[in-house]
Amino acid sequence: MEPYLQEKLATEVEHYQNKDFLKAAMAAFVLTAHADGSIAAVERCQIDETLKTEPGLREFDFQKATEILESYARALKDEGDAAKSVLYNKVRRMAGNPKQARTVMRVCYLIVAADGRIEEAEMQVFRQLCGLLNLEPAEVWKKSWG
Repeated sequence: MEPYLQEKLATEVEHYQNKDFLKAAMAAFVLTAHADGSIAAVERCQIDETLKTEPGLREFDFQKATEILESYARALKDEGDAAKSVLYNKVRRMAGNPKQARTVMRVCYLIVAADGRIEEAEMQVFRQLCGLLNLEPAEVWKKSWG
């Protein structure tokens, strides 16, 4: 990612340093990583690395973020569709604020693209999440970078 875009994302995430934003971002991470039915170890490592290294995300308490992430992943594994519905609702809470919603999805896209390849199942979930937030997936990166 270009340094300017990283800096811009860091500024946006810092602006939205709140519990609802963190929960929505962790829910989006889990939903997209679990798109193929499970969260592979490599995907989990990518999420952790992204939380530690991406400007803005590293501003969150890593332990708190991973605790939320683990609880969501565990719920998804144990409760299936019921947990999935709850996680989608956590993301949906951002729909009232287009800028915050777009930032959640920009952060989510970092996870989708982290391994250098984007799988269709991940993109399908990404598009669904964008739909919940009234965002066009192709526009997530285009708008408001200026």
